[in-house]
Amino acid sequence: MFKRYINLFFVLFLFVIKLNYVLCPYTECASLTDNNEILSYCKNDSSCYIKDDKSEYSSIICLCKKIKGEYFFAGPDCSIKIPYHYKNVSDSDVRNTCWLEDLFSINAWKNEESKIGKICVNPTCN
Repeated sequence: MFKRYINLFFVLFLFVIKLNYVLCPYTECASLTDNNEILSYCKNDSSCYIKDDKSEYSSIICLCKKIKGEYFFAGPDCSIKIPYHYKNVSDSDVRNTCWLEDLFSINAWKNEESKIGKICVNPTCN
């Protein structure tokens, strides 16, 4: 019985350690430093955060801004410009409902191109 409690305690201890690693704080770069080299790391109007997980090193993380329209940015510093690919398809080719919705004829509007517009297919169009 005592061994069972020890094992349970050990599992909970590992869970708390892992949870602390996952929930470690992200702090906005501008609130920690005024170093221009750090503040200019994230490109294209992206948000800069520093992850401090109480280790010897910290991480700079960029949250890339999505641009509505023709492209979005990606990569560690948000410097890669990736175009959206749009594909015009006819109503008969569009399937945005699952087989269960089709079986019971519900949410049929999801398959009407006139109501949903273009279908975005990333990263390439087939």
